[in-house]
Amino acid sequence: MQKILSFIISITLMGCASTSNEKLVGHAEDLKSHKRFGVCSGYGCKTYQKTGLTDQEWQKVKDIFIPAPESPKEERQRISLAIAQIEQFIGPKTGTDNDKARAVVLNFSTKGQMDCIDEAFNTTSYLFLLRRDGIIKLHTLGQHLRRNFNDLSYPHSTATIHEIGLEKNIGGSGHFVVDSWFHQNGARAEIIPANEWSGPWYPDKKKARYNFSAS
Repeated sequence: MQKILSFIISITLMGCASTSNEKLVGHAEDLKSHKRFGVCSGYGCKTYQKTGLTDQEWQKVKDIFIPAPESPKEERQRISLAIAQIEQFIGPKTGTDNDKARAVVLNFSTKGQMDCIDEAFNTTSYLFLLRRDGIIKLHTLGQHLRRNFNDLSYPHSTATIHEIGLEKNIGGSGHFVVDSWFHQNGARAEIIPANEWSGPWYPDKKKARYNFSAS
């Protein structure tokens, strides 16, 4: 729990924006259950709301991993879908269901919108809950990753994961970003090698919202 708390606080100090740490002091304690946890929005966690998932909603997330993935690659594909599903459940509850792809740097109306700090914070929380409940089995939660102005990119942060057994390979084999900032709320998160993302990397096309009702 101490590891997730230190990570959550550190991620708000770099990247798209900044926020007051006081808002996040109790966040780690809220990550004991899918039923109640905090979600950031408004750029740099300007808005911090307590919300959660019902048992029925959480079961639908768990169903994405049935049958169990047979490889880390397959599990990453399921994780991408799971982040999309969670966002679709959480969006209407927090007013972030119309969150647009990426984040306009100068935005005078950030209510319900999320920059990369918000996205990385929330995605890390979702990954932590999935890992805590034993739903994610082949990956561990990684520290955030950041790319800077000198990477020919605006400062940008993201959540990351490591394949089990490759946790020490920071930026190397088995280290992947889980980046939900590139697309609108409810779309599949981009999961790509960390060294490729740091390039800097951008998707070629916008990804459509994933429609679970049609699956």
